[in-house]
Amino acid sequence: MAAKTSKTARRLNVWIKRKLGPTTVPSKGGFHYWRERVFHYFTLALTAIGLMVYLYYTISFLQNEDYVLAIMSTFIFLSVVFVGTIKNFPFRLRVIWVLLSVYLLAGLLFVLNTFASLGLVMLLSFSMLSGMLLGRKAGMYSVVFNAAMLLVLAVLHQANFITVDIFLNANFSDYVNLGIVFLFINIATLFPLVSFINAMSFSLEKELRYQNILGQEREKLMRAVVKAEESDVLKSSFLSNMSHEIRTPMNAILGFSNLLSHKEISGPEKEEFVNLINLNVKNLLTIVENLIDISKIDTGQLQVRNSAVCLHDVLQEVYDSFNNDIRRRGQLNIKLYLKEGIADKNTMVLTDGTRLKQVLANLVGNGIKFTDRGFVEFGYELINEGLLQFYVKDTGIGLPVGKEERIFERFYKFSEGRQTLYGGTGIGLSLVKDLLELMGGKVWIESEQNVGTSFYFTIPFHKVSNANHKYIETNKVEVYNWEGKTFLIAEDEEDNFRYLEVALSISNASLIWARTGLEAIEIFKRIGNIDLVLMDIKMPEMDGYAATHEIKKINPKVPVIAQTAYAMSEEREKSALAGCDDYIAKPIGYEDLLNIIHKYVPGVGQ
Repeated sequence: MAAKTSKTARRLNVWIKRKLGPTTVPSKGGFHYWRERVFHYFTLALTAIGLMVYLYYTISFLQNEDYVLAIMSTFIFLSVVFVGTIKNFPFRLRVIWVLLSVYLLAGLLFVLNTFASLGLVMLLSFSMLSGMLLGRKAGMYSVVFNAAMLLVLAVLHQANFITVDIFLNANFSDYVNLGIVFLFINIATLFPLVSFINAMSFSLEKELRYQNILGQEREKLMRAVVKAEESDVLKSSFLSNMSHEIRTPMNAILGFSNLLSHKEISGPEKEEFVNLINLNVKNLLTIVENLIDISKIDTGQLQVRNSAVCLHDVLQEVYDSFNNDIRRRGQLNIKLYLKEGIADKNTMVLTDGTRLKQVLANLVGNGIKFTDRGFVEFGYELINEGLLQFYVKDTGIGLPVGKEERIFERFYKFSEGRQTLYGGTGIGLSLVKDLLELMGGKVWIESEQNVGTSFYFTIPFHKVSNANHKYIETNKVEVYNWEGKTFLIAEDEEDNFRYLEVALSISNASLIWARTGLEAIEIFKRIGNIDLVLMDIKMPEMDGYAATHEIKKINPKVPVIAQTAYAMSEEREKSALAGCDDYIAKPIGYEDLLNIIHKYVPGVGQ
């Protein structure tokens, strides 16, 4: 029996907590939560005590045949119970309903002489609860309502509409004194309480704001920690991958270089080894240049330098470079196509040609890397008068849905579910995106797994109409002969001079070596028949810029070609400002060296 009673009590307790218990989760947080709790417990107390009072007085009203009072008390009690238990109504509406019920009940009790003191207590409770639950303004209005209640009852009694029992035992002046004392007590207790509650509310709201700020900062910190951890993983992977990507071409360069000295190696094999060395040197140089550019982008030092650029020359150079690579590697299953959207091969645009070539080279190289058979096609079209749209399409492995944007993230390499390990540093496409944003364009991708990938990018189109450029079909010069020509080479590194000496001695040119900028100027003054100067930029005593400036003062007609290891796009501009006629970056390719010299000093019989 005791166990059954205990079980029933537990069920009742659970039901009360579920139906009548206070809100456990703040609806608005801060002081609003505590106001809801105060209102909840007040309605519980009012319901519990009111039930006994309601039953007692309602029975008395019925016995005295005061049916109006019985109906009013029943309505007030049931409405309070209804509003207190049904929580779907807005909090403010529930409070106003209960306070209005208390206010009407207080007026009813005050009319009856027997319960006049209880009515005043109820009016005081109405005022206090108004200030606590609805705020300072509601508390001020409640005092006005209480004064209005006392005034209206007095007027109605004097007009004989109702009979207020307190007037039967006291005169009007006593009633006025009672009202003044009551209002004084009302104000004296209400306003300090409301001020205290407002201060508490401000303090709690301030604490809540700080908690929200701390929560937001905690979330930011957690996101930063996660991002830092992901960055550490990516950087560790990048460093490991970078070590592999650098050592791979270095292994080929060193290995094949050593093999060239063996007597058993045949001529065709040596030619093959030389081609492989050149390819791996090119790959290594691309890695170094990309790393330098990424570093400059991160530090905000990379600048776009626009100039008049021939679109055909840029695209043709990219095509020739990769087509030669495909042929040297023996990738007979891949075809490379170039399609130009403007028929005029002399079309000049205002853009950074070096960066445009770099973007195209990264995208075309990416397409060739992920294409085992099929084709890679690149080109451009004129979208409107102010926009050029380029594309690079391949028939490679493609990308699964959802991976399109990730490949532009730095250090990210796609290899999921693939047995084939593709090379790369994971920074090429990220660099493409950053460069195009600096150039005022954008890049996007369309891809289908096992079908292929298409990259699209745009750059502003500013046609240069007065540029002095004319495309000329030229045949490649097979033999360069500079017999009777004298070239001054300003170079402080003996190994670099030895390379230039061997490369140019084949063409029968006479060479003079200057180890410093000052020595180059002295030699140029002393020897008057110098036909061309190869000027290193970084030299002791005087750099190449200053030396070029002095040489141009002596004879501005002699071409000066800057050759430097500072492989930055701004170096070309610096060299031009110093008076250099052209620019070649180290490492200097043999064919590039001969072509640029031939551009200014044609050989004998050529």
